[in-house]
Amino acid sequence: MEKHNKYSILGLKALQRAAAKVAEDAQKNNYKIPVWKNGGIEYEIPEIITEPMRSDLTGDANKSPS
Repeated sequence: MEKHNKYSILGLKALQRAAAKVAEDAQKNNYKIPVWKNGGIEYEIPEIITEPMRSDLTGDANKSPS
């Protein structure tokens, strides 16, 4: 089971990096990104995110948060 958790966390991190890159490119080039809100698709230009990404995903998946 631990093996599956390891790969799911790696996959999640890869998706987060990809989403951050897409948002960065959209902001630089003034592209709009489709977002599902209130039962429909709305298009938004992403804002600058000043807070760091969650770092609690780097530890062991079986540990409880402290």
